[in-house]
Amino acid sequence: MRLPDVLGVVAALVVGGILTILLLASAVAAPPALPTPVPPSIPVLPTATPAPDRTLLPTPPPGQTAGPSVAIGQSAPPLQVTLTDGSLLDTADYAGHPMWINFMATWCPQCVDELPLMQRYQHDYQDQMNIFVVDTGEDRQSVKQFMQDLAIDLPVGVDEDGTAQAAWGTYALPVHIFIDADGIVQDIVYGGAPLEVWDESIAKIVPDFVPPTLPAE
Repeated sequence: MRLPDVLGVVAALVVGGILTILLLASAVAAPPALPTPVPPSIPVLPTATPAPDRTLLPTPPPGQTAGPSVAIGQSAPPLQVTLTDGSLLDTADYAGHPMWINFMATWCPQCVDELPLMQRYQHDYQDQMNIFVVDTGEDRQSVKQFMQDLAIDLPVGVDEDGTAQAAWGTYALPVHIFIDADGIVQDIVYGGAPLEVWDESIAKIVPDFVPPTLPAE
């Protein structure tokens, strides 16, 4: 073999060895490959319960609280509403007689539960006071059918446009207003009260009222 050929082979071996050493060195020095990060999973939140249709829930106008505008010790405002039979209820016609006025709505569970109780009181004490129911924000025909289904025969007025509700400020339903023979508000009771509370309220407007005797347990 000629000398140039020998030198070429040697040079090739040297270059190959150098490349091999560099490749091994880079493999040792390079950090290990990290796994590709997986984005955290987003938890699935439960679907929220749809809010009730607020158009069915009377609310006070801006700037007015949800409590009654009437107050104990003050004269009750006038009240004129159409009854379910189409006639007019005007509390001025009952001046000089105690009145129990209940503002309610058919979608209110407590309102519905208290209607039979009020009817029993009216049956037992109809000569001593007048009980009136005022449905707020619902149409007359629907309220009439609702009362018929419950067999309620109390005088029920319908305040479809909320005029009476605004005048009395009765937005927290149900609310019961007890008015004496002089037209003065003597008590205001919200729904869910125990039986003795109703008796106490009636006694404030009916001087001779004697609470019914409860059956022995």
